[in-house]
Amino acid sequence: MIDAIKIRGAREGGLQGIDMDLALGSAICLIGRCGSGRRALAVDVLLAESRRRYMQALSPGEREGIAGVVEADVDEVTGLPPAIYLGDERRGGSLGAYLQLDRTLAQIYQVKGQMHCVDCGGGCHGFAADEVEGEAARTFPGARCLVLAPLAWSEDADWPSIWRELRQAGFLRLMVDGEIVRIEGEAVEISQGEDRVYVVVDRLVPTSERNVRFTEAVRVARSISSGRTKVWDSESGSALNLNQQPTCGQCGRQYQELATIDFFAKTTEGIAHKVLLEGKSLAELEAMPLAGLRDFVEHVEVGESFAETLEEACAVGLGRLSLGRSLDSLSGGEWQRLQLVSCISGGLTGILYIFDGLGSQLHPEILPQVVAGVRRLVDRGNTALLLDHAPEIVAGADRVCEFVGGKAVDRTVEWRDVSYVDLVSKQEEILDRGPILTVRGEGPLGKLDIKIPHGALTYVGGPSGSGKTRFLREVIWPLLKGRKSDYEVSGAGGNVRVVEIGTSRREKTLLANLGVFARIADLYAASPVAQERGLGRDAFQLDKPGGRCPSCEGRGQLYFDMDFLEDISLVCAACDGRRFREEIQEVTLRGASIADVLEMGVERARSHFARESKLRDHFNAAVECGLGHLRTGQNPGELERGEWLRLCLALEWNRASARDWLLLDHPSCGDHPADVQSMIEILRGLVAKGATIVVADHWPPVQQAADWSVHMAS
Repeated sequence: MIDAIKIRGAREGGLQGIDMDLALGSAICLIGRCGSGRRALAVDVLLAESRRRYMQALSPGEREGIAGVVEADVDEVTGLPPAIYLGDERRGGSLGAYLQLDRTLAQIYQVKGQMHCVDCGGGCHGFAADEVEGEAARTFPGARCLVLAPLAWSEDADWPSIWRELRQAGFLRLMVDGEIVRIEGEAVEISQGEDRVYVVVDRLVPTSERNVRFTEAVRVARSISSGRTKVWDSESGSALNLNQQPTCGQCGRQYQELATIDFFAKTTEGIAHKVLLEGKSLAELEAMPLAGLRDFVEHVEVGESFAETLEEACAVGLGRLSLGRSLDSLSGGEWQRLQLVSCISGGLTGILYIFDGLGSQLHPEILPQVVAGVRRLVDRGNTALLLDHAPEIVAGADRVCEFVGGKAVDRTVEWRDVSYVDLVSKQEEILDRGPILTVRGEGPLGKLDIKIPHGALTYVGGPSGSGKTRFLREVIWPLLKGRKSDYEVSGAGGNVRVVEIGTSRREKTLLANLGVFARIADLYAASPVAQERGLGRDAFQLDKPGGRCPSCEGRGQLYFDMDFLEDISLVCAACDGRRFREEIQEVTLRGASIADVLEMGVERARSHFARESKLRDHFNAAVECGLGHLRTGQNPGELERGEWLRLCLALEWNRASARDWLLLDHPSCGDHPADVQSMIEILRGLVAKGATIVVADHWPPVQQAADWSVHMAS
């Protein structure tokens, strides 16, 4: 029986040919600084090898057009189960859609919900043929009833032909305006109006026991009238509309059967929004906190899986969220926990789950519940690989491996209670240093009374879900942009530049994110060979066609949508991952082509372009921010979050001024303490240049380095 993932000779991403055995069915925490190899082992070796094996399992037809599958730089990997990576990327519109609960809930409404008429509010019901007699017997006990088939009146109808066909079929009587008339000749007089003419199919007494004759009469009636049936009490003159389609019991309006998709239509017309379950509409349940929804469904049969998912969400502190909540509006910590819930409730076993920074954006108060969730996932026969430095996550793992310089060693990490200082503002003298941004009043985040000093590092803390991220995105950012707000604001100042650090990874390369790609393209375009061949600046850039490889559009890789699995990227066979056409690679500058530049490390690129002052400052900033080991052509999506944030700060380093406001959401992001300290030093350096920095976080070192603290109450 395979009980471990056996890795031999892993050299990917700077790993020094390491050999490791990772026990299946356990929680393993990998720690170490950015670039130490821990993420390379998890993502570039294990995840990549799992995807490669999936590709090999496809049939030749399924693999058609997909070539260039690259093996990880490792001698051997055995015992590897299917791997799933959980990181920052968000796919899906709402929480309900991501957990696949909204469709289940819609199906529950379709089956169990009570439809109500949009005209009069009466209850709407549809009846199968064998259900009609029982309903008629309950309403008209012991009464002789007529089973009628409604005919829709039409001025253009060929009524003589209709009467003739009915007589030939054995139907001799009609009910017209409550009176029984015989079908004689071709001149039955009827008045204009829909549902006022009925074919009399049979006359009999309904009973609670199924009567074959009654059921057959209903089926015949429905064959004549497209699924409609009316049962008429001959004594009282009362009638029931017992149609196959849902029909209002009060006004008789008929509706089409609802499909699950009808509940997702974003319109106010139609009937779907009038379907109630225990007096609640689907929209009301989608807006209800998950904790309230969990309590609500205890009285409704919704299925074990649905109830379990809600229970898991509440168990990790997501009970305040709702199914209709947009994924984009979730904080990083809420998104990480939501992914954990999805894994637990998914019911899969024998999976390797790779969690990247699961505890990175969570307050310590919620981490024990998250660790318990990981244990439940592992107890179901899965393996959890945790890339994290949160003390609670590390202490809750079965094994801790520390990576240093591409090597891995086991660590015994004893639990240490981390001291968290109170979130109170520091010395009041800071208020005398300069202007103060004040936010007061009632708004989307409730009642606020907050001061933020200009030219300082302000720390925004509070429990998970207290609104730290929303405060940055929905209050501070719009206010500084001059947007209208429900809050009273003073001291914002004018002519400010507001930057949300790390929110988007749009550029294709690290070089572009540093803001120097265009300048380097100019240098190559000015070379003698380029001018001789008529190659301009665009030929040496990746964001425009011309010099880039047309097959991969300059990405160096081809991406394939695998539907329900994560997308797969493969090295482009046309350019062998070099991104540029061959003739562009023939143009060199100091012995290196533009493709060679994209393979350089940042440190080497700084030396290569040392004569260019406009480039030197940018590369110096990147090196000062601890990014010298990265490749200039590296896709930002491949960076660890801490590296990505420092790259964004490196871009700001040379342009920071007193007019700049930089907003950061959880910059500590589960990094190694040494990386967190490096981040803090960068932030302090930017403040020294005059910038105002507002940071939402919960780690003590970040708070202790701040000039000012703000507490968000839960």
